[in-house]
Amino acid sequence: MRKKNNLKHQSDYSQTISELNKSFSLITDLVQLRNNFVTRIKEISNIESLEVFLLDPDYNRFKPIAEQDHSSQPNRDIYFNPNDKLIFWLKVNKVLLNILDDPAIFNFFTEREKDVLLKLDAEIVYPFVLMNQLKGFVLLGKKESGAYSQNELEILTILFEQASFAFENAMLYMQQRERSGKMYRADRLATLGELAAGAAHEIRNPLTSIRSTIQYLSNKIEDPEDRELALGLISEVDRINGIIQDMLSFSKPEDLKIEETDFKDIINQIMRLVESSAKSKKVEIVMNYLSVYETINIDNNLMKQALINILMNALQAIDAQEGQIQIEVRDIASENPQSDEDSMFLLEIRDNGKGIPKNLLEKIFDPFYTTKQEGTGLGLSITYSIIHRHGGEIKFQSEIEKGTLVKIKLPRKAIKQ
Repeated sequence: MRKKNNLKHQSDYSQTISELNKSFSLITDLVQLRNNFVTRIKEISNIESLEVFLLDPDYNRFKPIAEQDHSSQPNRDIYFNPNDKLIFWLKVNKVLLNILDDPAIFNFFTEREKDVLLKLDAEIVYPFVLMNQLKGFVLLGKKESGAYSQNELEILTILFEQASFAFENAMLYMQQRERSGKMYRADRLATLGELAAGAAHEIRNPLTSIRSTIQYLSNKIEDPEDRELALGLISEVDRINGIIQDMLSFSKPEDLKIEETDFKDIINQIMRLVESSAKSKKVEIVMNYLSVYETINIDNNLMKQALINILMNALQAIDAQEGQIQIEVRDIASENPQSDEDSMFLLEIRDNGKGIPKNLLEKIFDPFYTTKQEGTGLGLSITYSIIHRHGGEIKFQSEIEKGTLVKIKLPRKAIKQ
C-alpha cells in the first residue's frame, strides 16, 4: 500500500513539473505566469511563501510581481534597489544563496534589506541571470515542514533556470506591447490631429458669423424669455468654440517655453486650484514629496494644464464619502545616467474612485473618446501630448471599484520631442 502511495506521489510530482514546464512556453502574461509558477513550486516543495522579483523600469527597483495586475494598494516597503548589497552579491556570485547557511552574508546586508528578507521569511534566493545580467530573482520562504534537501534544491535550480527565460520573455512581450501601443497611438494622434485641424478651421468661420448674428438679434428682442433663449444659444456657441480651441491646441500645439521651475511649488499651485472642487466632494488630497531634488525644466503653463486634467479626472471618478487622492513625487535614475541631471521625477497620482474597465484603458488617450456626457474627449489626449513633448511618459493602471493610479515620468532636464 505504501509503495502504491509513493508511486502516486511520484506521478503527481512529475505531472506538476511537466505542467510547469509547459506553462513556461505557453504563458506570456506576466501576472498569470507568476501565479502559475508560484502555485506549482509550492506543490513541488511545500513552501509557505515565494516571491518573484523583477526589475521594474518605472521605479528602477527590483519589485515582486503582484498576484493581480493592479496597483490600488501596493506594498511599497517590499523592494530592492539596484545598488543594494543583496543585488551586488547576486550579480557577483550568480548562484543560489542559502541565507541560513551563512549568517555572515546576511549581516553583510543593510538593515532595510534585512527587514525585507525577514518580512518575507526568506531562506533561499535564486538569481535570474541572462546574458551575464541580473534580471530578477526568486525568494523562497520557509517550508511547511523540515528543511530544504540538497536534492530538492538541485531540482528547484533546474526549474528556476527555465523560469528565468520564461519571465524574461514575458517582460519582453509586455514591453513590446507597450512600444507597439505607443507607436500606434502616435500615428493615430498625428492622423486625427490633421483631421481636427482641418475641421476646426472649417467650423470656426461660420461659427463666428452665427455668434455675431445671434448677438445682434438678441439686442432687438424685447421678450425676456426669448432674449434668455438667445443668450443660451450664444453660450452654446462659445462652448463649441472652446472645443474647437482644444482641437487646435491638440493638432498644432504651441512651442514649449522651457524654464527652470520649483516642481514642488507647481504641484502645490495645482492642488490649490482644485481645492474648492475637492472640498465640495469631501475628497482629501494628500501630497508626499520624497524627491531630493526640487527643480525641473518644464513649460509651466502646459504642465499645469496636463496635471490639472489628471486631478480633475480623479475627482470626477470618486463617489465615495471618504474619497482620497494621493500625490507622490520621487526621483529615479534614467536608463543611462551620466550625471545627477539625468535623473527623472516619478509623479504618482492615486485615487480611490470607481476605476476604469480594463477594456477601456487602451482608449483613454484616443482623441474624442469620453465616458462623460459633457466631455470632449480631448483632455487626456492633450495631456499625453504635453507629457510626451517634455520627453516623459504617462501610464494608467486601474481596477474597478478600487481606484486608478497614474504614473508620470519626467526628466529633470526636459527633452523636447
